[in-house]
Amino acid sequence: MKKFALIFSMAVLATGPVFAQSLKPDDPYPLRDGINTATSDSLVGTHYWYFYAAPGSNRVTVRLKQATTLYGANMKTTLSVTLSDAKRTWHTTKFLTASPNGAEVSFAADNIKRQQKIIVAVAPPNQNLLRMGGDYEIEATGSVIFNGEDAGSDPIIRTYDSKLNGYGATRFLADGSIIAADGTRGKWTAFDPDNSIYTVTMGKFNFSVMYRPGYGLVKPSDRNLIVFQEIRR
Repeated sequence: MKKFALIFSMAVLATGPVFAQSLKPDDPYPLRDGINTATSDSLVGTHYWYFYAAPGSNRVTVRLKQATTLYGANMKTTLSVTLSDAKRTWHTTKFLTASPNGAEVSFAADNIKRQQKIIVAVAPPNQNLLRMGGDYEIEATGSVIFNGEDAGSDPIIRTYDSKLNGYGATRFLADGSIIAADGTRGKWTAFDPDNSIYTVTMGKFNFSVMYRPGYGLVKPSDRNLIVFQEIRR
């Protein structure tokens, strides 16, 4: 059990590390201590996170930091944030918007009697034609337990839909290898782990990508240009 003082929560606001997230409702990704950041994307799907609420009081805070824009223009974006228990016997939903009064929502539990697993789902707008959503932060504080074991793997390790050279579905494996549906094989290496930048070799091609949660692997020079898009689960 970890109890986090307000001064600690304020200190980590400036860091905002980027983590992976899960698109699988039955296999959510563990929240980490401090602020977790990701990008909600209507063309990718809902993100699922989890933590353990321990006896006592706790709070979950979610903030919409930057809504997705279209040709530089702001769009009306609403993210749905739902908390539930692991068996989905209860749930509660609040909505994030780009307006000043709606850019942050909090869920508080002041008298937890027994430890329970809490699922946090962050859903983008129901829009399949335009890319809508935005960058958000999620933080759990108070009497909470984080499962750090699952969080140790590199965020690049997952399956993508290639937007490059017709590779098709492409798997980035933990041993540094890459296997594409068309038979092409390759390698990936971490070039700048702190900024989630990787070097990828596919056949005769060698290039750099950046992992952007909720999007996939993008060009480092243009974070909106997807090279390998995370597959919707």
